[in-house]
This record gives sequence, C-alpha cells and structure tokens, in this order.
Amino acid sequence: MDFNRYFEIGKGSIPIILSVPHGGFLKPKFLLDKESGVNIADKVTYLAAKHTLNLLKQKNIEIFYILNKIHRSKLDVNRPPKATNSLNQEAKNVEIAKMIHGLYHQQIKKLTEECISLFKGCFFIDFHGFTKPHQEYPDIIIGNIFGNTLNIKQKNQGKIKGENHTYWGHHQIVHELSKDFTLDDGLGLNNFNFAYSGGYITHQFYNKDQINAIQLEVAKYIRKNPILLRNFISDLVNAIEEIEKKSLILTHI
Repeated sequence: MDFNRYFEIGKGSIPIILSVPHGGFLKPKFLLDKESGVNIADKVTYLAAKHTLNLLKQKNIEIFYILNKIHRSKLDVNRPPKATNSLNQEAKNVEIAKMIHGLYHQQIKKLTEECISLFKGCFFIDFHGFTKPHQEYPDIIIGNIFGNTLNIKQKNQGKIKGENHTYWGHHQIVHELSKDFTLDDGLGLNNFNFAYSGGYITHQFYNKDQINAIQLEVAKYIRKNPILLRNFISDLVNAIEEIEKKSLILTHI
C-alpha cells in the first residue's frame, strides 16, 4: 500500500518549509479512531496552505511543503507515536498507523536535509489552529519553545523599535502578521503561549543547527472569516517574500 498518497509533498527553490499536520480530511477505514486526545481538525489550515502556495507560485516563489491529508480523529502526527492521543494503540494494525506517522516525520527530515544541503539554512513553519478561550488572548501565537528552536540570526539587521531579536524567518513573520492581528512572538513565558510553545514536531528542532522552526497558531475566528483569512494569507505571503530576501545573509548564533 502506498501511504504517501495521504500526504501532499512538494519541493521548493527557497529555504522555507511549510508543514500542516492537523488539516487532514481523509478517514481511511483501516485506521481506527483514536481513544484519547483532540479529534477535531484544525479547520481551514489545509485550504489556507493550498491558497498560500498558489499565491506564492503566482509570484514565482516555490517553497518546500508537506500537508497531512489524514483526519486528526485517526492520526495525530504532532504527538509521539507511542502516545494514545497520537493513534489507536489497541488496533490490530497499529503498526500500519505507526508507519504512516513515521513517514510524515521521515519526509520532514528529508525536506529539511535537502533544504540545508542546498541553502545552508532552513526556516520551518508548522501551521496550526486554536480557539481563543477569551478575548484577551492574542489572535496568533508563534511557538518556538521560548527561542530554543531559533538558531539562525540575520546579518546586519538593525534593531527595530520595540524589538530585541533578529531571528531570520521569525522576525519577518512577526513583523507582517502583527500589522493586522494581535500576536505573541513566543519568546517570553506567559499565560498565553505556554500551551502553544511547540508540539512534537517543533520539538524535533530543539537547538538544531542551521534551522529556525516555529509553530504558527492561528485563531479559529480568523480561519472561519473569509476577509480575515484573506488578510492572514496575504500577510503570510508577504512575510515569506521578505524571508526569501534575507535567506542569503544568514549567520548562526
């Protein structure tokens, strides 16, 4: 069985990778439902990613990407494969589910290795969604394990008022998205970002040389509102354009 059909994978011409693990919609019958954990998808993240890729292509920009098509009720690739909230551990064919989980991470590894080989650096975006528990919460939270998945700084980047960091990729994302939305950059521990500091995927890049990685959490009300979603995608595309411009002047921390 070709399990790769459950992922959509593409290679790019600039050192940026987009991962969408929770936007899947397929529910293959051979995978039993999970017995614990979140069983709803991060709605619209898959479609938002597709639209982003199309807009970038219109600008002759192609990034690396991997989109998971399997619904979260069946498989959660952002949890450890041995966890009950990742897959049904009691299923007779549990090894098949683990194989699919492993393939997603193998593909991430291949994409990051190719990106580093070609460009000497990589910016990884893991795109998720969350529901704001109350109005005071930011619209967007950027998880990076409080700076521990940010290992590349920009060269010759002067400080901008109100900012004290120059992390390549992260800087451009914060700058563009904050134009339209309230945002937490994930660099300081607080009540907002602790739960979204980075999941299983983001943790794979903890203090990993030549990679900056973020978990991009976007509020549901933005994803469900066509106008706000359009603004978000436009800001993300602009950020990726700016990240590309800085990709040739990197320095490691």
